[in-house]
Amino acid sequence: MLPTMSGITPAPPIAPLADDRPRPRVSVMLPTYRPDALLCVALRSVLLQALPTADMQICIVDDGSPAGLIEQFVRSVDPAGRIDIVSHGERLGIGGNWNRAISLARGRLIHLLHQDDWVMPGFYARLLRGFDRAPRIGMAFSRTRIVDGADRTIKSTSQVRWTAGVLDGWLPRIAERQRVQTPAVIVPRTTYEMLGGYRTDLRQALDWEMWVRIAAHLPVWYEPRRLAVYRRHSANETARLMAAGASWPDVAAAIRINSHWLPPASRDRIVTTSVRWYVSSALRTVEGLMAAGATGQAIDTLAKIPDLIRLMPGEPLPPRVRRRFSALAARAGRTGGSRILATP
Repeated sequence: MLPTMSGITPAPPIAPLADDRPRPRVSVMLPTYRPDALLCVALRSVLLQALPTADMQICIVDDGSPAGLIEQFVRSVDPAGRIDIVSHGERLGIGGNWNRAISLARGRLIHLLHQDDWVMPGFYARLLRGFDRAPRIGMAFSRTRIVDGADRTIKSTSQVRWTAGVLDGWLPRIAERQRVQTPAVIVPRTTYEMLGGYRTDLRQALDWEMWVRIAAHLPVWYEPRRLAVYRRHSANETARLMAAGASWPDVAAAIRINSHWLPPASRDRIVTTSVRWYVSSALRTVEGLMAAGATGQAIDTLAKIPDLIRLMPGEPLPPRVRRRFSALAARAGRTGGSRILATP
C-alpha cells in the first residue's frame, strides 16, 4: 500500500482475492443505479466481442435500483444468462459502488463500463494486446468518442500519440487536466490492490485522480484508435453534479490531491497549468449558463472560481482572465443575480 500523505485521507483499500479458484483474464464490471434502456447498448457492445466465459467475467453491480429493473434489461439482451447480476440494497454512491465492483471482479484485468456508455468492436483485442506487449503497465486506455444524448458526436479526446505503446512523460500531461474517460480504460486488479480504489470523497474527479495516481507509479499504455464511446447527456451524473454546483469544488479537491503525486521540481508549474485550464473551463461554463438564462447557476459557478485560483502556488492569474471574471460577475449582477462577486 502507499504511504499516508499528510492531510490527505488514504484511498479505500482493495484486498487481493483470498481463494485460488481459476480466474478469467478480464472482468467487465458495470456499476449501475436506476439505469434505462441505454444499459442494453452497453451490454450488447460487450457481448458482441466477449471472450469465452472462462476468460471474461461480465457482471452488473447495482447500487440499490428498484427490484426487477436490472433483470428486465439483462433478459432482453442476454437470454443465455452469460451476465451476472449482483444487487445491493445499501446505496454506496459512485466511488463506493465502483470499489465494490472492483472487489467483486475475479479477472486479472478490470474494465469498468458505465451504464450509458459503450465500447467499439476491437476494444478488448487492442487493449489486451498492450498488456501482452508491456505486462508491467498499470493501465491501458484508448481514445474516446464523446456523444450527446442522441448519439451525435460532440468531439473526440485528443490524440496523445500516433501509434500504440507505452507513453513517455504522461504524468505531467494527465495531472494538468482530465484527458481519459473511464469506459476507455482497463486496469490490472493488482494496480488497484497496490494503489487503492477510487476515492469516495470525490464525486466527479475520482477517475481523474486515479489516472494521476497510476501514472505517478506505473507505466501507461495508449491505443490511438477511438474504441470507447462516452455519452454526455442531461441525465448522467456529470450533468447532475454540474447543475448542483458540485463540480468545481470537486475539481479543486482533486488538484490538491494530485499535487502530492507530482515531482517537487515540476509541481508548481503543473498545478499552475491545471488551475488555469480549469478556471478557463469554469468561465466558459458561466458564459453558457448566462446565455441559457440560468443566472443563478452562473453566479454559483463564479463564486467557486476563487477557490480554484487560491490553489495557484504564488503565480498571479493572467490579467485577461481577471478581466473576463470581472465582466461576467458584473453582468450577472445586472441580470438579477442575488449577489455581485468580488474579483479574485
